Amino acid sequence: MTAPHGGTATHPATIGHAYAQESERAGERLRSRLATLYDVPAGMTFAQYRATVRFGDDAPVPTARDLTIEGVPVRSFHPDGPSHGTYLHLHGGGWCLGSHTMHDETLQHLADRTALTVLSIGYRMAPEHRYPACLDDVLAVARAVGTRPAAEFLAIGGESAGAHLAALTVIAVPGLLGRQPFSAVSLNYGAYDLTAGLDRALALLMPGATAAQRRSASPAFADLSGVPAARFCVGTGDALLPQTLSMEARWREHAPTELDVFAGAAHAFTTVRSTAARVAKAREAEFLVRTQQ
Repeated sequence: MTAPHGGTATHPATIGHAYAQESERAGERLRSRLATLYDVPAGMTFAQYRATVRFGDDAPVPTARDLTIEGVPVRSFHPDGPSHGTYLHLHGGGWCLGSHTMHDETLQHLADRTALTVLSIGYRMAPEHRYPACLDDVLAVARAVGTRPAAEFLAIGGESAGAHLAALTVIAVPGLLGRQPFSAVSLNYGAYDLTAGLDRALALLMPGATAAQRRSASPAFADLSGVPAARFCVGTGDALLPQTLSMEARWREHAPTELDVFAGAAHAFTTVRSTAARVAKAREAEFLVRTQQ
């Protein structure tokens, strides 16, 4: 079906129906893991526990380069050929787990498919660093990269908490630069309304936060004027499905959108090897190529 402003919203039933059972089996494994994700073993600090947690099974790639932008650690992936722009990637993990170094294979493939230089941002995480430290780091990198010539293509995106931060970044950065430097944003199963659940992660990210403070950190309630084209991706087995559908509908009022809903897929489904994950990653790359044109 077609969305306003030339955006397209893909009907949920058309994505992943043929492999829904595979997605559901993978989803059960993911849900089992996510249920205890924030349980730190006795005798370990959160930082020690974080070092033991990985999402997906990507291996390091020799083409990755580590650098620092505005004091923020960044892992860089250059395409196999001339670069046509930059994509900023924000990893998931509930703002307190994960790493910018854990998706090497995925991000190198994305760079090659899109002819974009991919920068994976190592933003500060909770509980050591409370909100908005994570957003401040992303905005610092976005400001630095966004000051490049306006003709250069720039996109941003991420998964889960990373999608939340990506949405906040494209909303906030025009006020910092005086223009919208991003042409596209890719939002995978994001948390857009921090007033609705997510209590265990938010207790670490925003301890003692009031409802008003959670609302102010929620893209769901922000002014979306001037946002770039967006792709939304989520599974029908994800508790955040309603947030994605609501956010996409609001976003579509301001910019072109694409919506991919995968039958049977759980939260974080793109981090496991499955048909649904491969298709989702391919469609993300296709979106980033289309928005360059």
